[in-house]
Amino acid sequence: MREQLSEGGRQIGVWPFVAFTGVSFGVGGLLVKGLVDDGVDPFTVTWFPFLVGGLFGLAIGARLGHLRRGAMAPAVVLGLMASAAPALLFNIGFDNLPAGIVTLLISLGPVFTALVAHFVFPDERFNVVKAGGLFMAVIGVGILAAGSIEGDGSLGAIAIVVIGAMAAGGAAVLTRRYALSYGATVLIAPQLTTAGLAALVLSSALGRPITPDGGFESWHIITMIIFGLAVHLGFLSMLRASEVGTTGQVSIIGYCIPVFGVIGGIVVFGDDLTLSLVLGGALIMVSVTVIAVGSRPPARSSPLG
Repeated sequence: MREQLSEGGRQIGVWPFVAFTGVSFGVGGLLVKGLVDDGVDPFTVTWFPFLVGGLFGLAIGARLGHLRRGAMAPAVVLGLMASAAPALLFNIGFDNLPAGIVTLLISLGPVFTALVAHFVFPDERFNVVKAGGLFMAVIGVGILAAGSIEGDGSLGAIAIVVIGAMAAGGAAVLTRRYALSYGATVLIAPQLTTAGLAALVLSSALGRPITPDGGFESWHIITMIIFGLAVHLGFLSMLRASEVGTTGQVSIIGYCIPVFGVIGGIVVFGDDLTLSLVLGGALIMVSVTVIAVGSRPPARSSPLG
């Protein structure tokens, strides 16, 4: 069943999961920006919440019997490729660039998802409708980025975030493949735990500071714990969406994130509302609708022909 998931006899479509994940990831980006701006290392903002989310998932999974030895290997792969690597690259970007720029660059992820999915899933071939939507999205992101980058940030940090978007976009195909094979509740705990441990090991190997200068503020710890629980729910929701929807549908999550980045940048971080933000944001919103239409699974033919 492609677009529906049975929950207690009730059918849940893909879009509630997409919406919830988009909101949680969008708000999460603002939390990351607030933490790194206050001196918390981007590596710490990565491994700490992932470990919180992973340990929470292990506790729930052990109690409900959701842990499966056979799913450990794919969960580790997802933890490294779909969680730790993109998150680290994005968080480094948040440490060096305004929230709006980073979230807009993150929205390039679905472009790479659609390209990779074309070669992996026979029911996700590139089509004219998706091409038009992606074209509008790229133009929208370009307008937004060009207007925001002027005199701000470094090209190196921008390149890092774009590489993260490529990694996240490509890994989304793996996420769907493994979600279909093993299920969201089986994958989530080892995936997040792996991501947290990998980021922690890399942080230690690179000699990154665990605490900011002057130590953690109380709100740092509280925020990262809450963020860790949100990470668990957000990634679980994304896995669920991957179970019941196409990769193209799930990739729309990437287009929700800039809305929070731009609005949050203006309201919370004092970014300016420019014409490029308005035009680029409008194009991305239109592209979301177009890609959703182009990503609908083909209707099954009637047995009567």
